[in-house]
Amino acid sequence: MNTISINGRFLAQPLTGVQRFARELTQALDRKIGAGAVPEALRGADWRLIVPDGAAVDLDLGAIRVERLGGGAGHLWEQTALAWRARRDLLLGFGGSGPLLKRHQLTVIHDATIFRHPDSFSRSYRLLHGLLGAVLTRMATIATVSHFSRQELGEIFRVDPEGISVVYNATDHFAGLTPDEAVLDRLELAGGDYFLLVGTLKPNKNIAFAIRAFEALAAPGQKLVIVGGIHSRVFNGGDYGSGDSLVFAGRLSDAEIAALERRATAFVFPSLYEGFGIPPLEAMSQGCPVLASDIAPVREACGEAAFYFDPMQPQTLVQAMRTVLENPGKRDRLIADGHDNAQRFSWAGSADALLAVIAKMQTAA
Repeated sequence: MNTISINGRFLAQPLTGVQRFARELTQALDRKIGAGAVPEALRGADWRLIVPDGAAVDLDLGAIRVERLGGGAGHLWEQTALAWRARRDLLLGFGGSGPLLKRHQLTVIHDATIFRHPDSFSRSYRLLHGLLGAVLTRMATIATVSHFSRQELGEIFRVDPEGISVVYNATDHFAGLTPDEAVLDRLELAGGDYFLLVGTLKPNKNIAFAIRAFEALAAPGQKLVIVGGIHSRVFNGGDYGSGDSLVFAGRLSDAEIAALERRATAFVFPSLYEGFGIPPLEAMSQGCPVLASDIAPVREACGEAAFYFDPMQPQTLVQAMRTVLENPGKRDRLIADGHDNAQRFSWAGSADALLAVIAKMQTAA
C-alpha cells in the first residue's frame, strides 16, 4: 500500500496565512478521502499526518490518521526525524519547506517575499529560506497559491514556471463561523465607526502607509482598527504610530475578526507584496467592502470586486475611504460584488487541484 504523508510541522507554529492554508487544505483533503472522491491512482493509499510530538492537533480528521514524532518541532526535526520517517512515502508540505534531499515530495512555496522585500525579514531567516527554496525547486515538485507567485518563483529560482502547479487559497472556512460580537465592546467600537486592517505587522504589509492615509482622511468619529501580531525573531518591525483613533487589537480569533468585518465601514488591504492575498477575500465573505492595493496578486484574488488604490500614493487611499463614507451606493455594490467574488474559491476546489497533482506524481513514480 502506498503511503502519503503530510508534514504537520505547521501545527507547532503560530497561526498566520501559511498555517491557515495548511490546516484548511489538510481538512479538505480528509473530506475528499473519506468520501472516496480521489483520483484512481490514489485509491487505497494510506494517508497520515506526521506532527511534532507536543503539537496540538485540533483538526477535524477522520480519514487521515495522526502520527506523532519526536525530535523537536523546527527545521532540524523536518530535515532529520521527518525525513527518515517519510523516506519511503510521498511527502506533502504546505508550509514552504521540507527535507532537502527528498525527491518524492510536493512542497507549496507561497510567495517570494523574502527576495522582493528582504527588509521584512531577519538575515538568518532570509538565508535559510533562500536555501530551502533554491534546493526544493530543483529536488521536489513545487506548487504555489497563485499564477503571479508561479511566475515569481520561476524567475527567482530560474526554473520553468509551467512546472509549478497552482493551488488557490480559499475563504469558506469563515462560512460557518458564529461572530463573536463581544470584541466590539472590548475595543469600544459601535460598528460603522471604523476601518479594519488585518495582517501581520511587517514592512511589506504597508501598515504605516495606511495609517498616514487614515490620518489624512480626518474623518470625525472614525477609527482605524489594526489586527495582527509581529514575530520579532523573523520580521523586522517598524514604528506604526499612536493616537486615540488608532486601535491595535493584536491577534484575534476568527470569530472576533468576522464580527469586526461585518460591522466595519470598510476593509483596508494596503500590502506592497503578496503571494495571493486571502484577508480581503475573508472580508468579502462577511459582507465587508474592500479597499485594496492595486498589485497583481490582489487583482488575481479580488477581480473587479474591490476598490483599488495605489499603495505608494496615500491620497489614493484617502479618496477610496472617503468614497465609501460618502457614497452608500458604491459601498453596497462593493459588498455584493465581493460576496460573488469570494464564491470563486473553495477548499474543496483547492483539494481537487492538489489531488490531481499528487495523482500525477504517483503515476510517474
